Amino acid sequence: MPNLPHITTLLIRFWYEYRQLWTSLFLRDFMDRLIYLLAFGFGMGGVMAASHGNSYMAFLVPGIASATGVFVVTMAMTYGVWERSSNTHLWQAWMATPLRLLEIMLAELIYASLRALPSVVILLLLAHFWLHALPSLTGALLAFPVLLLANLAMGAVAMCFTAHIRRPLHFAYVNTLWTTPMFLFGGTFFDMAHAPLPMQYLSQIFPLTHVIGIVRPLMLGQPLNLLNVATSLAILTALTVAGLAYAHHRFQRRLLD
Repeated sequence: MPNLPHITTLLIRFWYEYRQLWTSLFLRDFMDRLIYLLAFGFGMGGVMAASHGNSYMAFLVPGIASATGVFVVTMAMTYGVWERSSNTHLWQAWMATPLRLLEIMLAELIYASLRALPSVVILLLLAHFWLHALPSLTGALLAFPVLLLANLAMGAVAMCFTAHIRRPLHFAYVNTLWTTPMFLFGGTFFDMAHAPLPMQYLSQIFPLTHVIGIVRPLMLGQPLNLLNVATSLAILTALTVAGLAYAHHRFQRRLLD
């Protein structure tokens, strides 16, 4: 079993790093999400009809909040992990101490998942106080554990890609084949129920679809289908566990065997 003090020590190390870089990291992540929110909210929102009594902006806010982890965590668990494990060999230096590979990977995953949340907090505060596009503040608070689990799942999957990639140039395929299609066809901008059936089936492959299926009703103050919620949470949990286990297996062969 992983040693909790070891993971905590690494998280403290990441916190010191984040404390030095937080302005550039936070502003970049936040501005990217805000640009999408305003461009699509006021642009498409001007021609889109209200959904279930809510404005299109209110419909869009949960999608942007859910998709934040897609970009922030995937970037951290691809380029960031590759930099420390393959370029600077920082992982190998850590493993020369009592730290073990699984503890390093868990610390990376937890840190990346937490780092995406401040941007979501500010985004929701702007949506609530400025845009008046957050019907249920209580639902938004309840959505945070789901968003954290979603970030863990996104990060675990991204780490699987990193375990196979030898050159950072190949991360472009992750964006083209995984991140961008998930962002566009995961329900961020429109209700997938209105899409053709093949597209609806395709969207079920993406974790983001299951995240939005929980987060959007919570933030809009709509009733939840408990069976769908349980299924989505089970899928996200399984992705986290299976992704971490597979990435650990690949990195062990790559770095140790």
